Amino acid sequence: MLSQVSYSELCLKRYGAIHQTIHAALSTATAARMLGLSRRQIFRLKADVRAEGAEGIRHGNCGRNPVNAKPQRLHQQVVSIYRDECFDFNFAHFKETLADEFAIHLSRETIRCWLRDERLGPKPHHGHQHRRRRERRPRFGMMLFLDGSPHHWLGPNQPRLTLILCTDDATGRPLWGLLAPQETLNACFEVLYHVFRRYGLPDSLYLDRASQFTTTRHGGTHRFQRDDKPTSFESALQALAVQIIFANSPQARGRGERINGSFQGRLVAELRRAGVKTAPAANDYLNRTFVPKYAHRFGVPPKDPTPAFRPSPPGIDLRTILCVHHRRNVDNDNTITIHGARYQLLPSRRTIRLAATDVDAQEWFDDTIHVFHPHAGEIPIRRLSACPTTGQHEKSSPYDISALQKV
Repeated sequence: MLSQVSYSELCLKRYGAIHQTIHAALSTATAARMLGLSRRQIFRLKADVRAEGAEGIRHGNCGRNPVNAKPQRLHQQVVSIYRDECFDFNFAHFKETLADEFAIHLSRETIRCWLRDERLGPKPHHGHQHRRRRERRPRFGMMLFLDGSPHHWLGPNQPRLTLILCTDDATGRPLWGLLAPQETLNACFEVLYHVFRRYGLPDSLYLDRASQFTTTRHGGTHRFQRDDKPTSFESALQALAVQIIFANSPQARGRGERINGSFQGRLVAELRRAGVKTAPAANDYLNRTFVPKYAHRFGVPPKDPTPAFRPSPPGIDLRTILCVHHRRNVDNDNTITIHGARYQLLPSRRTIRLAATDVDAQEWFDDTIHVFHPHAGEIPIRRLSACPTTGQHEKSSPYDISALQKV
């Protein structure tokens, strides 16, 4: 049992995992993955907990004063000087006065913390943050924006659609866009697929912290969840060696927000004038006509004319990377289940036995499922119908019978 000593959330999480390993409810390897530690560290923590109980989880320096801690007498002297003599000084001015007149050399942050603890010092300023204009990247393809803009793109009486647009930072040129019902992961993958195929791979992507891009959920004290586990989007970009840069505010993505506003003012009118009333026709007009015209009219030349785009790895289908991967173990009847739907793996000439082997089931951005075996390559599949009711049996095909005979 944990004593009445204050424990951090990390200590609670570690103690829970180590306690389970000691009682054989959790393996050492699993505990190491949960806590992000090595097996050797897990063995050391187990020995400490057996010897000292819950105290074995705490670091040896816990509760000790740091060696660089300032004496309490100095803290009281500084507070007294400020309260009696320098009560209207700002922190930087007071720091200089302490050094010049009292030979007390402290950092501004130390002084600020001490005075704030005593409710002293100038009141914090809550005005608007001063923002400085960020310089564009010097080369075409060094950084791209990817952002969604919900709007009545087909007219005020039509359902709202979301324009997912990819824009280059160096030139301000839009590269590809897609009008979709929502800003989903597959829609973002589709936009990047067309951009990467046409231009190549950029150095980085500048994004907001939407849930399809990065983890926005955090586990509680009793839930083991690795916040550093990459999402499908992060894994795909890591595989392509494209850096992801997350913005901390909409203002940080000012250029992307401005181009979205410009599109709302221009694209809606052009679609109406062209008589476009459906999303597929709008996407065709957007990328075939509007994007090239907008890039020619408003694009600026980069400082460095050498493009930063690099070619995709040869022989790689980008759809196998820009997708959601599901690792599945094939059942004895040569089937796998994805999102509650069952798929029959059909016979392949390049393999004899698929049952009990691991396959990579990929969910492409066009909502199709593709299954890949590490040695046999892509395996043809067929989606099975729903389970029949009592007394009814689905008629087996020759492919099903042949697959079962090879199990």
